[in-house]
Amino acid sequence: MKDKKEKAWERLLHGVRTLGIVCNQWGDSGKGKFVDWFADWAEIIARGTGGANAGHTISLGEKEHIFHLIPSGILYDPDGKINIIGTGTAIDPSVVCHELGLLDSKGLTYKHLLISRDAKLVLPQHLVMDRARESNAVGKIGTTGRGIGPVYEDYYARIGLTMNDLLNLDEFVRKLRRNLENKVRFLQTIDPEIIKGIMHHPHLGNGRFWDPKTIFNIDAIVEAYLVHTAKLEPMIHETDGFLRRLVGKKNILLEGAQGNLLSIDFGTYPFVTSSDCSIQGLTKGVGLKLTDVDLTLGIVKAPYMTRVGEGSFPTELGGMKSAEWCAAKGVNRKSELKQFGRLDVNDPDDYLQGIAIRMAGDEYGATTGRPRRTGWLDLPLLRYSLQHNGPNTIITKPDVLDQCDLISICTEYVYTGDDYRLGQQTLKKGQRLRIAVMDSHVMQHCQPVYTDFGGWKTPIQDIRSSDELPVEFRKIWKFIEFETGMQTRVISVGKDRDQTIVVEG
Repeated sequence: MKDKKEKAWERLLHGVRTLGIVCNQWGDSGKGKFVDWFADWAEIIARGTGGANAGHTISLGEKEHIFHLIPSGILYDPDGKINIIGTGTAIDPSVVCHELGLLDSKGLTYKHLLISRDAKLVLPQHLVMDRARESNAVGKIGTTGRGIGPVYEDYYARIGLTMNDLLNLDEFVRKLRRNLENKVRFLQTIDPEIIKGIMHHPHLGNGRFWDPKTIFNIDAIVEAYLVHTAKLEPMIHETDGFLRRLVGKKNILLEGAQGNLLSIDFGTYPFVTSSDCSIQGLTKGVGLKLTDVDLTLGIVKAPYMTRVGEGSFPTELGGMKSAEWCAAKGVNRKSELKQFGRLDVNDPDDYLQGIAIRMAGDEYGATTGRPRRTGWLDLPLLRYSLQHNGPNTIITKPDVLDQCDLISICTEYVYTGDDYRLGQQTLKKGQRLRIAVMDSHVMQHCQPVYTDFGGWKTPIQDIRSSDELPVEFRKIWKFIEFETGMQTRVISVGKDRDQTIVVEG
């Protein structure tokens, strides 16, 4: 198998020294599998954006490995591969230490793991701020509650802490106190019982950091972070310059987090994450330039797609009913199975069909367990993302729809709202849009226009050549390429490493 894989690499990665793996959608599209897949080629694997709000799943036979902060190439640590958590990331030391503990329990190593000294440090107050804001239904974004937004806010407000502060106790305590003063003023305006409940969440030590008078127990925070520092101190390094010195000399794999449609700069604002998930943001987050990247592969889940959290999703199966269900507290795979049983992906009710596809694709968050909203592939959104990440693409999870009778692809939108100014242009009711407009008002008034295709109705997981794919599948695949300019380089036909096709030509 390895010989075949190496031959595929020779064609796909000819002349490539630095490779970027990003997502062209809302994340959850299979980056973990392909960072792991290409890590066999790479000598260095580096992650540069996001934090523990990401969840990358790697399947090896019946075993699954889920990482939130540690790069997905960590399984190659015994081979001497270097894994880097870069400057642009937001690091919760408790999460990293937990993941290291999981690796220890499985007999896996992390001798070559490096953490940027300049990475942003997540503190308990960031999780509290995140969850306190999300407790208010007005303006709710649907975050994971991992404190990522508040960390980046502090960075730009110039009151944030970095991993390097852990190495200097007096400086850490001084900056911690200053940061807490900024937060307590806001938190004192919120119902104390809400704050108390948040502070007693397991992610916050079940009340370990709670003080009924001052909200935060500074001594408890310092004590906990000293324990984390003892574990992480040997891994904290200057990583940006280290990578720059090796560009063009070593095989470097850049691991993206979330997806372009969640980018703070390019996504469906304000329902986005707090870092730039495009290839531009990823390279900046590890200290490189965009021109340092020889090949960017953008992942596209197709011919269905998913979204987690709030925000417009024009092709969502079940529409608002689905969005409200997926946002409801306590909904997960187990509760859906209990309520709906095993559903058919051909259910005539589009709401139930969306749930059936979610179950078939195991579309539940690796970080939160919450259900991912499910809908048909949206070409206006894809055309938009290709403008940022380029045409080279990996298609993932088509096998989920192996038994689907009818597959719909959104080719354009009809705008259904009132006249709306976009710079010097005015969007008119009934106007057609072939490229999505990243404006929340516009997106919530976009009616999808579909082209329908017959399904391929046969398993594709054992196919290893694009020429052997069913005619019906190839028709859909080529239609997507023709409509968007996308160039498919790899097709994933299953979750395991070997269920992968490198496209010839």
